[in-house]
Amino acid sequence: MPGVPLPFVLLILVPGGAAQSFPRDLVARSTVGLAATAAYPRFAGLRGDNVTAQFGLDFQRMLRLNGTLFVAARDHIYAFDLGQDRGTLYPERHLTWETRDRENCAMRGRLQDECHNYIRVLVPRDAGTLLACGTNAFSPLCRTYQVSSLAPAGEEVSGQARCPFDAKQSVVALFIDGSLYSATVADFQASDAVIYRSLSPGRPPLRTLKYSSRWLQEPHFVQALPYGPYVYFFFREVAVELSALGKVAVARVARVCRNDHGGSPRVLERRWTSFLKVRLQCAVPGDAIFYFDVLEAVTPPRALHGRPAVLALFGTQPNSIPGSAVCAFYLADVERAFEGPFAEPRGAAGTWTPVPEDRVPRPRPGCCAGMGPAAGVVTSGDFPDETLAFAKEHPLLHGAVAPAGGRPLFTRTGTRLTQLAVDTGAGPRGNQTVLFLGAEDGRVLKVLAAARHPGATQHPGGTAAPGDSQEPGDSRDVGSETLLLEEISLYDPGRCRGPRGASRVLGLELHPPGRELYVAFAGCLVRLPLSRCARHGACRRSCLAARDPYCVWLPPGGCVPFSEDLPSGFEQDMEGSPGITGTCQGVRQAGPGTTATVPVPVLVGCVLGAFALGALAAGLLAACCRRPAGPKGPPEPPAALRPPAQPPAPRLYPPLPPQGGAGGLRDPPELPTPEGTPQPPTKTPRVAEPRRSQATHLGTLGCPEPPGPGPPPKATLEELLQRLHGAGGSGWPVTPPSTGSFANRVQPGAPFSCLPPAPRDGTPRRLDVPPDSPPPPRRPLAQRHSLGGPPARPPGLARGLTRMHSLGTPGGAPWGPRPGALERSLSTKPPVLPKPLLVPAAPGRP
Repeated sequence: MPGVPLPFVLLILVPGGAAQSFPRDLVARSTVGLAATAAYPRFAGLRGDNVTAQFGLDFQRMLRLNGTLFVAARDHIYAFDLGQDRGTLYPERHLTWETRDRENCAMRGRLQDECHNYIRVLVPRDAGTLLACGTNAFSPLCRTYQVSSLAPAGEEVSGQARCPFDAKQSVVALFIDGSLYSATVADFQASDAVIYRSLSPGRPPLRTLKYSSRWLQEPHFVQALPYGPYVYFFFREVAVELSALGKVAVARVARVCRNDHGGSPRVLERRWTSFLKVRLQCAVPGDAIFYFDVLEAVTPPRALHGRPAVLALFGTQPNSIPGSAVCAFYLADVERAFEGPFAEPRGAAGTWTPVPEDRVPRPRPGCCAGMGPAAGVVTSGDFPDETLAFAKEHPLLHGAVAPAGGRPLFTRTGTRLTQLAVDTGAGPRGNQTVLFLGAEDGRVLKVLAAARHPGATQHPGGTAAPGDSQEPGDSRDVGSETLLLEEISLYDPGRCRGPRGASRVLGLELHPPGRELYVAFAGCLVRLPLSRCARHGACRRSCLAARDPYCVWLPPGGCVPFSEDLPSGFEQDMEGSPGITGTCQGVRQAGPGTTATVPVPVLVGCVLGAFALGALAAGLLAACCRRPAGPKGPPEPPAALRPPAQPPAPRLYPPLPPQGGAGGLRDPPELPTPEGTPQPPTKTPRVAEPRRSQATHLGTLGCPEPPGPGPPPKATLEELLQRLHGAGGSGWPVTPPSTGSFANRVQPGAPFSCLPPAPRDGTPRRLDVPPDSPPPPRRPLAQRHSLGGPPARPPGLARGLTRMHSLGTPGGAPWGPRPGALERSLSTKPPVLPKPLLVPAAPGRP
């Protein structure tokens, strides 16, 4: 075997220089099945509530406030005490708010299940009251309730533009500065998407421009949160700048000024003057960037590496391969993106390009009055008309907000993740970030996010720059890797009723003081502990190798959840020390979380050794298998002189007749041909014995006749027998007068063991079709219908193996039916290769 040069091996082993591969899915270090989570407390409705028992809980929204978890559902609001017993999950109090407008809802053509009051908005109005808005059978309505007792605390107000008409429509809302900021649809047809501010004392309501695709186009709102002088809205929408590609969904973040009072009476009156939006980009970098564009969830601001940031969950396009990713965005980067160039369409193709800075009016559109560039403007109505007109036509900014680190924190393919909750202060030192991700198949993923890259540039406060990222394969800090700690199955269809797709996780609410996570499905609510430390028992190695920030090793008590009241002396290994590996007896080993690295010289040596061993093994195998060919045995005797053997197995086609010559076909044992005789043998006439009908023969053998492709024959068994014996006493079935077809037929579906035996007269059969007749279309014997047209079957005799003469009677019709018995005569057909045998006749052939 020729040697393999070392450069060739290196080309195989070493990847391309700058090419980056798509991140692989992490393997869960621990898997928790339904058997382990069946004991977790669940809530699926009030006891004795028949409506909930029939339709399920129909969860809508969760809110954690002052040690109470409020859950909004259909016709109810439930309040759970977060300090209640860990073994139970039942509301401490609840209120029932049913609609009184079901008749009008039914008149609008809605289903009975839709004509309920789905509580879609639940936000704190102040320290002691809550604002709740429901669909109210497609007539949205809002009420105020007390936090402590859920008693009504005010008058009802209209829910239009504050709550959607349909429960399937999205909505986000928050109260700030005494005003309600909401984002939803404002009409029954869901065609008027709106970002709305209302209930403001002394200020008129403001909204986005109506029916403007540049402002909002089929949005799905995800989150609304205040930050600085702005209120930010996170949503996904159909990209107007990508309309040439069809309906492409992209992630957006929009902002409005909290002191916006609307424009002048000439431009943007009672409309936002500060509304701007920019794209959020969560993508895997490389030569071909892979985007996750469908925004699913956004967390409130969190301290990530000492800087305020939001974490967002993204997915792929609905008609694409399922996949999800988590990206973090520093709010400083988001603010910086709103200072970028504006975008507008150019040319006939409608390509969106940045607007030159010299065309942007001053003060800059989108800024807040009395701040920054607009410090000299008293109110938003005092902006120049040029600035307001430009803001009306240019709400979109060019560019996008890049994620922190330049790439996603976590990716998952083959699964669509739906909800996100994050704990940025996990672990004894409060420096670990743990992600909880809900999937559409009822699972919850627990992910330990990567730590800051140790080589990143330090900034004031010890934080990393937004663009800092860790290079693949950098092993300077083994604790900076992302780990999939647990994969937990929670959805049990027997205990959580709901509509189709009820396994989708609809909500996640984290309660760090209680070390628990509330997981909401359409039909039930589940309380999940943050860790399962008891699974490791008294095994120190398994407890430390789990790398779970919520679990510590305490020598007296084993593996226990961490809490502030634990005594000192506990152990925890978050860096993944190589000395702490393996498991104890009876403890399940966690799945691999990292990929071991091998030095390149060792890898090259192993490959060369494998090549050498393979060559040696191939040479030995070739030497052992090479043997001189032995002398050939005596020629095989002819078929006629061979000793009788076992009867041949039934074949689909009968054996071909002999052709003569050295290159001819061998004769079958049952049809011997005299040696040296190339011509077909002379057929000796013989009186054929009366043969029973095929139906009788099959019935004798115990093989019932399957139904044919056409209608069943109308003739009875006695008529068939009379027809057979009346045809000259030949005993052979006569071709029905209605069809003059010439073919060899086998009843479809009948086994070969049930066919009538061939006559053993030693004479070869002429079973081929006439040479002057065009061959009929072939079809498989097992099919019950013809490929050439509708199934047809001549009435009368059931189809069996019919034997016809190949030349016909001299002077008579060449292929017509014969009135008498079938006579044998010498065939003068030249010795040519016969055409395919047993070809079914074409229906209706003359």
